[in-house]
Amino acid sequence: MSNNNADTHEVVAYAPLTSCDEEVLDSLDKRFNQKRSERQSAMKSSMGEELSFDIYEPEATCLSEERFGTDIRYHAFGDGPKFICGVDFIAHQTAHEGKKCLVYSVGSNNDVSFEKAVHTFMDGEVHTFDPTLSSPFDGVEGVHEGKKWSGKSFETIIRELGHENRTIDVLKIDCEGCEWDTMSPLFELMSSGRVKINQVLIELHLRSGPQQLKDFFGNADKAKMRVFHKERNGWGCGGKLCVEYALASETFLREANRDSICPYQRVKGDDADADWKAAGNTTDRAL
Repeated sequence: MSNNNADTHEVVAYAPLTSCDEEVLDSLDKRFNQKRSERQSAMKSSMGEELSFDIYEPEATCLSEERFGTDIRYHAFGDGPKFICGVDFIAHQTAHEGKKCLVYSVGSNNDVSFEKAVHTFMDGEVHTFDPTLSSPFDGVEGVHEGKKWSGKSFETIIRELGHENRTIDVLKIDCEGCEWDTMSPLFELMSSGRVKINQVLIELHLRSGPQQLKDFFGNADKAKMRVFHKERNGWGCGGKLCVEYALASETFLREANRDSICPYQRVKGDDADADWKAAGNTTDRAL
């Protein structure tokens, strides 16, 4: 940034005033774990179809959550946008690492507003996969049509795209029922450490009863995912049989919340980067 003197330039960055208070984050994790434990106990009871989703409520909080998915930030409405955690945190973190964030989208049905927003606001690399596409893919800048859907596993798709050693920052799934067959093996890959996914934004369509939900959330627990948002789909499914969930990994959620609660100070000069790293940051400093 420059001041009124055209010959003088000032480098300004932001660094925490102090190292982040881990006790605050520990307290949040303790509360999240308690709510998960209460939900796991409730899962042992039986409920009718209409009430089956009621057990599965958000048990964690993302301090930087937002509804995201249009060309205007904080102005995303309708069925296409999704609730996501840490948009700016992800963008800064991946930029600091010298790469783009990686987003997989399953089931866009040619509505790529969310994917375009990822490209615009997060400078993300987006791959779409759609087993139910009713018209030719409407290619747009920054959004790539993935491998043709032919019953391939996620493990195969990741390998074919050369993403074995990359973190999938966001996985969005809205494929009208394919989520049940897709997520069970994927959660297993995540539990074993063979695939790393930071967030799963998914719509669940109840098809064969409450046991589907028990299996889904049981597998999500094993993969150390936390539910931080829930939204019933009022656009269809009778308003009760389709519900959107947003889940984040325990590790990512803690890092995103740390990014939200730590105070910052202005740092000037060539030592800005050093001061930033010395304060324990893993994300890119804001300029």
